[in-house]
This record gives sequence, structure tokens and C-alpha cells, in this order.
Amino acid sequence: MRLSRKFGGLLAAAMMAAGLTAAAAPARASSPYWQIRTFYGVSALEECVQGDLGGPLGSTVTQHYCDPTFTATDQLWQPISLGGNGYKFENVATKMCLEARFGAVNAQPVALWFCDSTESNTNWAWNDLNPGGSVFPDQGVIQSRVSGSTGYCLDVPGASTAIGISLQLYHCNNTYAQGYLITQPA
Repeated sequence: MRLSRKFGGLLAAAMMAAGLTAAAAPARASSPYWQIRTFYGVSALEECVQGDLGGPLGSTVTQHYCDPTFTATDQLWQPISLGGNGYKFENVATKMCLEARFGAVNAQPVALWFCDSTESNTNWAWNDLNPGGSVFPDQGVIQSRVSGSTGYCLDVPGASTAIGISLQLYHCNNTYAQGYLITQPA
């Protein structure tokens, strides 16, 4: 099951409970691709997680202004289900997945690696912060599953809003530096 179907189902259930028709639900699920937006409290800034080839590790995962048209493929991600809340997040432009390059260690860079790798460095969990079909069903944290570890999250260093800053792995700490919204084109 792709992440889009899970959230599409939650959205449809919430709409039905609110007395709205489900006719709008297919538009939400029209694309298998998602933007991963940084989330700083009550509103999402227009900053997205972006995958780029190049850099000292061969690839980088950085924060940039979001493309509102959803056409910048380096900002589009396809969640690949590993079962339960486990996923690999494949970047559409590079065809590579988010990777905790040096394992579950604080302040280590997050890069890109081949999605067909069987190494656990590309395994992540999507932990919904509002389970049960709340108003923002797509708000949550992306937690590393390197070697079955828990407690390390995709993190924007210092909760910085700087454009181009490289993302890192850091001990999960319930701060805005680790909150994300996963959104699709409307």
C-alpha cells in the first residue's frame, strides 16, 4: 500500500464523517508523488525537502522553497511501503531514496542511496502526529529504522529556515526541527 492510499482513505473517512461528499477525494490521490514540507508549529513554511546529486557525499538532502506547481521533481518523493508504518522515500528526480548515511548517530548527514538496497539505512517510519483522521492527517515525523533502531529522526539542524541547509539525522526530540507535512497536489 502506498502512503497516498492510506492518507486518501483517512481523508475520505473524515469527509464522510463531516457530511461532505467524497467526490473531492480522487483529486487528492491523483498523484503518487508527495512533497515533504518542513513544519514549524501552526503553519507550514513554504520549504520542502529536496534531493540533489553532487556534494561531498555524492548526494545531498536539503531544504528549499517549495515549488507550488509540484513540477520540480527534485522536491517530489514517492513513499514505498515496507509494511506497517515503514517506508523508503524515493526522490523522483534522482530515483534514489533517503538514507541515514552513517547510521543512527546524532548530527550525521542524510543523503540519497539506491532504493533497491537491502541495507537498513534507507528504511524509515512515518509516525503520524495526529492519528485517527484529524484535520492534518499528513503531519508527522520521519524516523530512521537503521538496523531496527528507533529514536532518530529526519531533522533540520537548529530548526533553521535557511534555504539550502543539509538535513541530518538527530535523536527525536519533539521539536519543530523534526515536524513534516506530506502533501500532494490538490
